[in-house]
Amino acid sequence: MRKNRSHNRKSRTLRALLLLTLLCGGALADSNLRLVSTEYTLSFPALPPGFDGLRIVQLSDLHGAVFGKNNRRLIGAVRSARPDLIALTGDLTERYSDLHQVDLLLAELVKTAPVYYVSGNHEWQSKTLTPLRELFARRGVVYLRNEAVTLVRNGDSIVLAGVEDPNGWADQPKPDQVAAALPAGSFRVLLGHRNYWAEEYPALPVDLILCGHAHGGVIRLPGVGGLLDHHGGLLPRYEAGVYACGRWRMVVSRGLGNTGGLLRLFNNPEIVTIVLRRAEAGRRGEGEAE
Repeated sequence: MRKNRSHNRKSRTLRALLLLTLLCGGALADSNLRLVSTEYTLSFPALPPGFDGLRIVQLSDLHGAVFGKNNRRLIGAVRSARPDLIALTGDLTERYSDLHQVDLLLAELVKTAPVYYVSGNHEWQSKTLTPLRELFARRGVVYLRNEAVTLVRNGDSIVLAGVEDPNGWADQPKPDQVAAALPAGSFRVLLGHRNYWAEEYPALPVDLILCGHAHGGVIRLPGVGGLLDHHGGLLPRYEAGVYACGRWRMVVSRGLGNTGGLLRLFNNPEIVTIVLRRAEAGRRGEGEAE
């Protein structure tokens, strides 16, 4: 009798462990493979009327990941978001990325909307920027290297600027220098990979910043948010979402891929869409998060 009871306990324990393993495996698979789309509507009194309703799709921190054959699922999700322009905010590749897959992705993205790119720390670390520049030139992707372009829509214009990642050349201009050179009186959107703007550049003369780098804190818990930062710290402040930072707002993407052997948990790869709206003076914009 005792042997039977002991055997039954062991069987129940093994079944419980197997179920737990399956649940953990399923959670990890879902957290790293299932794409999610997040849309923010942001209102600005300074936005020119011609840009009311502009849709920006932001892709960040791909790290060479592939979603479906030839990134079919990722491309389909981007098209479903109906972008007017696509912003790639760094870490598109890393050391072992398949550049052929990146090329196929870029070829499809440029068919959907104009594509603009800024570098991340991993492109510099992996030395993939040289072949990437060749892909950008062939596919028509605009690489913003501490510079700006003027976008025209419905007779109005805004400025889109991009800054190189700090892992770049030591003598390159700093983000505040790039921003200071932007045309006065214009609505200004800045693309930059890292999410440190509120601490290091709180007074930038821009209206909106799009960035990534934080991977959503890698592990996310309800009511808590992201748990980890890039330096092993806990509970990073600017890891995902929309933040009001003085005169400008910042959108931090949770990104798409992984690096350094860290897998996501409860933190799905994210495609972000930002819808710009013109607001009446004094009206607070939608989609903000502190």
